[in-house]
Amino acid sequence: MRNDLLDKMKKKSQVQMGETIAVLFVFFILVFMGFMFYTKIIKANIGEESAERNQLKAIEIAQRVSFLPELQCSQENIVTDNCIDILKLGAASEIIPKNEIFYYDKFLLSTISIKEIYPGSSEWILYDRPPEGLANKISTNIPIALFNATQRKYSFGVLTINTFNR
Repeated sequence: MRNDLLDKMKKKSQVQMGETIAVLFVFFILVFMGFMFYTKIIKANIGEESAERNQLKAIEIAQRVSFLPELQCSQENIVTDNCIDILKLGAASEIIPKNEIFYYDKFLLSTISIKEIYPGSSEWILYDRPPEGLANKISTNIPIALFNATQRKYSFGVLTINTFNR
């Protein structure tokens, strides 16, 4: 009789241990799934923040180029917005590549070009420093006026800034 009682108690305790292990197993599976879900959300947020940071950097470079005194149109020390002087542009397109180290702090890894759309079709490359290898590219196009001081005429152009991010 005593042995029967001990056998029943052993079986009952084994069943309770099995139930406890099953509950712990289900609990750890739920914790693992929650952790996986949380890491996916964090990765998505990091990706969005990185893309937003890269776009802000591209806009910052575009603003720096737009307000370069080496390019701006000015008459009697009055600066015209969204205007680039063609004579200054020709000189800057020769000087900036020679002083690429100085301009690297301002433009980082990017390619900056200006193209005349109407009435001519000239193109100037101001800065060209693409990265070695694969990178994300963000293109920013800004419509600008090109002023020819010798003929006192304006033409239409596009300032293209390609910013590269690793």
